[in-house]
Amino acid sequence: MRTYIALSWLVLTILSCGKKDLSGTGGTTPTPPTPPAPVTPTLIDPATVAVPMSSAQVVGTFNFKKMKDVHPRLLFSAAEVSALGTAVQGDVFAKPTYDDVISRADALLGTGLLNYGLDGANLRIQNIHTVSNDHIPYLVLAYQFTKNTAYAKRAWDQLNLMCSWADWGANRHFLDAGIAAKAVAIAYDGLYDYLTSAQRTVLYNAVRTFVLVPGKNQIDNGTGPFKWYDTKDNWNGICHGGMIMAALATYEMDSTFNSQVIATCANGMLKYIQSFDPDGASVEGLSYWSYGLQNTFLALESLNRVLGGTFGLTNPSGFRKTGMFPYSVSGPVGTATFGDDYVYAGKANRFLSYFWFSKFYKDANMARAHYEACVAINETRPRKMNGWFDLLFYDKQLVNQGSVQAQPLSSFVKGVDYAQLLEVAGNDNALYIGMHGGDNQASHGHLDAGSFFLQGEGENWAQGNLGVFTPYPSDYFNVTAPSYTAAPNAAATTPGRFYYYRVRAESKNCLVFNPDSRPDQNPSGIATMVKDGNTATGGFYVLNLKDNYSRDVTEYKRGIKLNRSQKVAMIQDEFIPNKTSTVYWIMHTAAIDGITISQDGKSATMIRNGRTLYARIVSPADASFDKVPRSNTIINYLNETMPIFSSMMQGKNPANPFYGKLQIRLGDVSASKVTTIRVDFSRALQEGMSLTALDSWNTDN
Repeated sequence: MRTYIALSWLVLTILSCGKKDLSGTGGTTPTPPTPPAPVTPTLIDPATVAVPMSSAQVVGTFNFKKMKDVHPRLLFSAAEVSALGTAVQGDVFAKPTYDDVISRADALLGTGLLNYGLDGANLRIQNIHTVSNDHIPYLVLAYQFTKNTAYAKRAWDQLNLMCSWADWGANRHFLDAGIAAKAVAIAYDGLYDYLTSAQRTVLYNAVRTFVLVPGKNQIDNGTGPFKWYDTKDNWNGICHGGMIMAALATYEMDSTFNSQVIATCANGMLKYIQSFDPDGASVEGLSYWSYGLQNTFLALESLNRVLGGTFGLTNPSGFRKTGMFPYSVSGPVGTATFGDDYVYAGKANRFLSYFWFSKFYKDANMARAHYEACVAINETRPRKMNGWFDLLFYDKQLVNQGSVQAQPLSSFVKGVDYAQLLEVAGNDNALYIGMHGGDNQASHGHLDAGSFFLQGEGENWAQGNLGVFTPYPSDYFNVTAPSYTAAPNAAATTPGRFYYYRVRAESKNCLVFNPDSRPDQNPSGIATMVKDGNTATGGFYVLNLKDNYSRDVTEYKRGIKLNRSQKVAMIQDEFIPNKTSTVYWIMHTAAIDGITISQDGKSATMIRNGRTLYARIVSPADASFDKVPRSNTIINYLNETMPIFSSMMQGKNPANPFYGKLQIRLGDVSASKVTTIRVDFSRALQEGMSLTALDSWNTDN
């Protein structure tokens, strides 16, 4: 701008000097005007800025960092990419991941472009996530690594087609728009030297029209689908993060507008980031933890690189810890799942974190823990877990500085309220038992308070969650009638969330009281931890579940315990029904084909993959096990709910072909007195310890 003003003044001066006086008065030529003083850009040290921030502060920090027309700049520099190809050679983690990026990009060359199309609910654009998450990042990085323009052309061709679509879902389901914005940001920034000015304009106009303008309008006016900007769940991180990245990548196209977008979205993201307090947990489970944080930490990295800071967004203590969350809810051979999450059973399927957290916070022990997990899991995987996310933020020196941390023998993760107990650290065959508490109203939550997970001898014996629906049925989030507090045996009406088997408590490792058409746990119930202990000899946790079963009980507590000396894991329920009741104790297991129940029904021998574990009923004296086979076709509702839901939900529930049930059914359980159910698990069938009330539990009894 200063150059333009100076040249304009020079031209005016030259013309004035050669101009004759045409006034006819014989006057002299006027003195040329004084040129305006050069405009000095506002510079603001990013260290002095914290959210809530203003658009003027965005402009000032951008000028301070001197990032104008520098590309790539969001997630890596040209120098870093150049060095990466050399650095990965011979590295047991980085080289296979680097090769995987190239391989996945190669597989896309010559394939057909993906087109616009809505899902069965006319809500989601089915291909937008595939393009944005599975195509563009790999093509862009392959181009950066090799400078082979075939990758860049394939990325541009797909995005150019996407720019011609009717919309990117902003006014229907803004998650699609947020994900698409991230893809445009990565491509605009990473292909900058390949794209022509006209192509960059096409990308900017599309992301501005389809995402940034409608997104900012929704935030400013309090409108839009689901008010995603006011949540503290994954929508917040995905949508704000995608918009931040797009505005940072294309900043110079309209610095005034883009600075407003960046400030607005950075301010709005704080609520989501604070949701990880105090222990780094996500109530939505691991898949949504990952889903939301991918856009979030990429946006934070972009803010840090382009504007020089994260403006306090990375300061909350829970966010500092969240990189370890997957390992805080994992046992030797699996990761616990909650609500609308997948199943992560088996050593090779344990859920992974991301290197970004350890690198950003310079946490060597976190880096080491994640490295060890990645190497162990990726060793047998042709398609590497985490891929390019981890490749960009892998710091070998930081990993080497860290020490391997033994998994704690006892831990409780606040927020998601998950408790776990481990027999011994560093042994894949160790006994492990975990239990989920928390709030049934959590985002994507199921009726699963008290559901337990059991591992031992290198196998998963009790699976507390049967996995998410993919894709979600159109009525999946509809609230159903009758309500939890409706009269018993009220008629089922319109199908919806609490009719689906995998959402109900009867599909979990929970108790079910008096099953009928109503939700079998209180959808607004909250389970609270009331007692715990841990020593070298044993550990325990006790949940108060009265609120989750308020319709059927006056009191209810459930405890998990691990006696390390006796090598016994146990689960114990104590409850007082408020009326004569039918009560089910349920355990879903993939070992169902190998289960043999003793003649008296008091014990079960469980065999899976040549490994054996025993289950024994300690209380009540008249209880016995029953075995419900797994099925490729039948949905294993309880006998009481099967007639209600099997016809109405025909074709809606996916089958559960891997899991049957080991269960106990108690009929005519007396009201107004304590009933105790205790089941022990051990490697050898043994009498074990005497029955002790939960209030009297300690680490020795």
